[in-house]
Amino acid sequence: MSILIVIIFILLGIIVYFLKNPEKVDKWSYLINKFLLWRTERREKKIISKGLDYRISSVAKKINNEANGIIPFGVRIHWKNVEEISTFVQKNNVIIVLKKEDNSDKNIIDACMAFVPQAVLPKARNVIRNDLINSIDYYLIKKILMSGNYDSAYNFFVKNVLDKNHLVDRQLKTTMNDLSNLDSIGFFTRVLLEEYRKLGNLTYGTSEEYRYKSETYDFFRFLKNLSQRSPGDDKPPLIFNGKRIKIAIIFVAKKATLMSWGVDAHLNRIKEDCRLGVQRIFVFSYAQSINEVIKSEEGYAISVKKRKSFIPLSQIERRCKDLNCIRLVKKQMYKTFDTTGRKRTAKFLLYEVIPTGDL
Repeated sequence: MSILIVIIFILLGIIVYFLKNPEKVDKWSYLINKFLLWRTERREKKIISKGLDYRISSVAKKINNEANGIIPFGVRIHWKNVEEISTFVQKNNVIIVLKKEDNSDKNIIDACMAFVPQAVLPKARNVIRNDLINSIDYYLIKKILMSGNYDSAYNFFVKNVLDKNHLVDRQLKTTMNDLSNLDSIGFFTRVLLEEYRKLGNLTYGTSEEYRYKSETYDFFRFLKNLSQRSPGDDKPPLIFNGKRIKIAIIFVAKKATLMSWGVDAHLNRIKEDCRLGVQRIFVFSYAQSINEVIKSEEGYAISVKKRKSFIPLSQIERRCKDLNCIRLVKKQMYKTFDTTGRKRTAKFLLYEVIPTGDL
């Protein structure tokens, strides 16, 4: 009886796991079909479609962990003998109807290029300039191919799609490089796409959604300038105060400021940002290496261990609990690169300003 109960619990655990991670079902289906000894055309289609399903869904899940709701749909592929690719949304999935080509790389590229414009920021696309949203789409397709280990398809995409488009639209390559720089410091999804998503949710289906193309482009340029700043450079503004997008960026990294003023300088900056009318405040910090002394049971120091710490950021988080003008809505740790190209562990706090809160 006890063995039966254990088996039931294991099965329930597996069911819950797959419900929380539906892309894993596609992965196992893909692997089972891939390694079966016999192949048919139907099975070949299933291998390609399930492989795409789980790889695209896995990348989408990773992006949504960085900024929830950027890609709210999964993907399903239906093979039909049609000349034109079509897409539609059904049960939280983008259904892609396409013809299977002998060139598997082309199948993969066709599926990605059909999926991304339908699935990424579905409510925010009308608030973004066409050239910018196209660059975002191409960059995300590139990201999906690289993350999915589609080396051959990636090369096919660069040669047959990107290179040809770069000849027609030279700005595309520059903008994609700018998006890559934002991504390398953790701003692409967590700040840029997050603010676009938020604005899209507010204006979708209204007469206002076409009015903010200039503002969203200016916001992209604002973040681009921040991504190019050198350590200690105070020239790029740290506040974007548009009609709809109103955010402030705070970097907790300047040792001179911490040594002279402690975290009070950052708290005063938060209060000032609230007075200036910003709606959201992003507080970023890189981890600092500190030496932790390991002691024996008798209390003697026996070794020193280095560990990553966010002491100033933790102090700011504690002190901000006493401020009535803001509330913490998100905090996240992630791997990134600083402006010098060095790989770092980073963390950010996202605060929303309470309009009626006292300073």
